[in-house]
Amino acid sequence: MRSCEREISKEVYDRAMQNRGYIAPEDTNKVFDISELLGYGVYGDQVTERDGKYFVCYERGESCD
Repeated sequence: MRSCEREISKEVYDRAMQNRGYIAPEDTNKVFDISELLGYGVYGDQVTERDGKYFVCYERGESCD
């Protein structure tokens, strides 16, 4: 597994916070690309705020198989 992080918008963060800190279903395709979702796999996504910016931290598989 590979640890990953990317910046997200405040709107995506707010919806995730309403979804127990996980990216809301309606934002999944906005945040993650198709190769991550259907190939590598996205696991354990959690949102966080640091210094006024918003991020999602997640694990991604090492192989697209």
